[in-house]
Order: sequence, then structure tokens, then C-alpha cells
Amino acid sequence: MAVLQTKELTKQFGELTAVEEVDFQIERGEIVGIIGPNGAGKTTFVNLLTGVLNATVGDIIFGGEPLKNAPVHDRANRGLVRSFQIPQVCDDLTLLENVRSAILSREQRNSSLFSLLLWEDESRSEAIELLNEFGLGERQNLSAEAIPHGDKKILDVCMSVAMEPELLILDEPTSGVATENKHEIMKRLRNYFETTDSAVLFIEHDMELVAEYADRVFAMDQGRKLIDGPPEEVLEDETVKRRIRGEE
Repeated sequence: MAVLQTKELTKQFGELTAVEEVDFQIERGEIVGIIGPNGAGKTTFVNLLTGVLNATVGDIIFGGEPLKNAPVHDRANRGLVRSFQIPQVCDDLTLLENVRSAILSREQRNSSLFSLLLWEDESRSEAIELLNEFGLGERQNLSAEAIPHGDKKILDVCMSVAMEPELLILDEPTSGVATENKHEIMKRLRNYFETTDSAVLFIEHDMELVAEYADRVFAMDQGRKLIDGPPEEVLEDETVKRRIRGEE
């Protein structure tokens, strides 16, 4: 069953069409990689899904319900969560406090003040478990400012996971991360989401990571869908090789 679907999704900025009539869907439990050259419309497409931008034309259906022009926070409350290229963490808080803040934000959606107070101890236990799951447990009491950029990216992903998304959207989760840490981030994501029926949609320029961790690849070029299918099929497509991978 599709957790999210778009129909003829289009975004125009004046005379420029950044995303044009894109039909897309992602199933529960699926990990899909979005690829494309610079200016292909990938980030604009994701901005439409998450409510940063409103579509000019077309529909977005999430969990069987149309999103229309629902704001970002409303989409997040429904379970459509995005992790950004720049880690959205608070440097002044510890790793544990950052993850707990995400958990408490999630619980606040459907809880009274009294139940939130009761949740304090449980949020600590859940946060520690998540930090351990993502390899950050031993540094839970360090301030976020004290950890390397790559670990901050992992923390950002951990906080997004703490929101218990139906669909997690990752905008270049490994950008600026050392090569040895890129696979660690993706492995931990895959291992975690294999235990849920949530879906992951990620933008990535590293074709090796896309080939290894995506169940499906959605290629874009000039605002349009270029090809959509299994990694081995999409990455070997002649147009993808030429336009996206830079091969002649």
C-alpha cells in the first residue's frame, strides 16, 4: 500500500517550471533514492512533499488523505518527517537532550500536560535506546557542539527517527560526511527501518550508496521523472549514465 502518492505534481516560479507533472508513489517499508543532476528539481520536489512550497498544480496524497496546502508542522504531525542537509540539532543541548526533545515533541501531538509529565522517564529510556541503536550512546551526555559533523548528521537522523515517521525524507544524509561514515549512516538507517513498516525517501549524489541501500531509484532531470525502477536497471540506463553519472 502506498504511504505517499503524487499526481501530476507541478511547481512553477514565474515562467520557470521547476517540477513538471510528476507522478510518484512510495510503498510502506520501502527505501527509495532520488537522483538527478544539479537543477533537476529534486529539492523542489521534496519541498512540495513536506509543505515548504505549495504546488502550482497536482495532488499529494499521504496515508490515503489529500494534503492540499497543509503546512509543514501539520504534515510532520501526520508522520511526514524531513531531515535536512544541515543538521537541525541544538548545539547547547546534550545528545540525550536533543533526542528527548524530539520524542517529547512527538508525544505533545496527542497528549495532555499531565501525561507529558508522566512521559519524562520513558522519554529518557527511549532516547538512550535510540542513541545506542545509532552508535551514539556512549556520548549521550556530550553537548552536540562537541561532536564531529558526521556524528551530528547521525544525531539529526536519530532525532527524525524519534518522531516515529510514516515517511522519513532525507536530503543528502551523507553530504559532508567522511567516506567511512557514509555507510555507517545508511546501514543504521536500513537496520532500523527493517523493523518497521515506515518508508524512507532520500536524495543522494553518491551512486554507490544508492545502489547498495535503495530498494528503488527515482531519477529526475529538468523537473521531470526520467526513469523509476530497481537500482540495477536505473543506474545502468544510458540516459542516466550520460545525464546524471557523467559517463559518455
